Amino acid sequence: MIGGLGGHYEKIIPILLTLSICLLTGCGSEPVKNSSTVSNEEENVTSEMVTEEKKSETDAKGTTEIILDFDGEQIEGVLDNSKTSENFLKLLPLTLDMTRFYDREYAAGLGETLSQEGKIIDDFENGDITYYIEGNALAIFFDKADSSDQGGLIRMGKITSDLDKLIQMDGDRKVTISVKEQEKMTQDFKQFSNIIISGVDTENLGEEEREVLYQYARYWQALTDADMEVLDEMIEDNSTFTHMSGRTQTKQEYLADIEDGSLNYTKVEIQNPVMTVEGDTATVNCTTVLTANAYGARGSWPFSGTRSFEKQNGTWKVINR
Repeated sequence: MIGGLGGHYEKIIPILLTLSICLLTGCGSEPVKNSSTVSNEEENVTSEMVTEEKKSETDAKGTTEIILDFDGEQIEGVLDNSKTSENFLKLLPLTLDMTRFYDREYAAGLGETLSQEGKIIDDFENGDITYYIEGNALAIFFDKADSSDQGGLIRMGKITSDLDKLIQMDGDRKVTISVKEQEKMTQDFKQFSNIIISGVDTENLGEEEREVLYQYARYWQALTDADMEVLDEMIEDNSTFTHMSGRTQTKQEYLADIEDGSLNYTKVEIQNPVMTVEGDTATVNCTTVLTANAYGARGSWPFSGTRSFEKQNGTWKVINR
């Protein structure tokens, strides 16, 4: 058995299913500002500096769906078609270190000054996605609107997910914001040059089915590339690997053999994958054919099985079932 797979297929390698998107733009580019504190600094950066390639597409109703990833927990929202929102959308995808204030909002300074041609509001409503003008900051409000007196805001949109998710969070968070369609575009299976997926149309899969299959393919691509950084991220530290000979390895031993070329995967074919998603659990059933040079033995080895997943804090993880 190659790389701990085969007869114990359901018990190997938990995979962290989350996509990290962090551009330098806005990624800690300004200190977080409290939306109730006036900033003494003004940025002289105009929205025209942002390239046309980052323009987002709006739907027929003039709104744009976005995803806000709070350290792996996804929150959804919509932005309006104002000039302020248009400027903000040109920054996406964007990662910010957001500070939690007064258990009512998450806020972070922006690296770009946005247009003020939007809906200026006297005070926020719970669920508002806003631009705080004087602080040049993004402020997302989720609670305590009934006891607030906060002006200087432009409403750009609304959180559409259950606000309890934000209320129950604690502490500051790293938040990646992207257009919902961009999120799907990042799951480009064509980038996996050593992976063949057959028996399924990846473009017609549901969002969660596609995400699970994408991460399965990403794992195998990392093995063929001997990408230690990705493998270390995706493989749980206490994982063990059992080979066809019966030999068992720890994660560290297994990755050392991948890194020095003792175990060299060259091509992987994922055949007829079937993803079933029910609430926060999912299964993937498929045949995987590995082509490799395994300790001097060259060949292709097929194995079939079912892999189980569970969504924990917004992230799909492999579980042993």
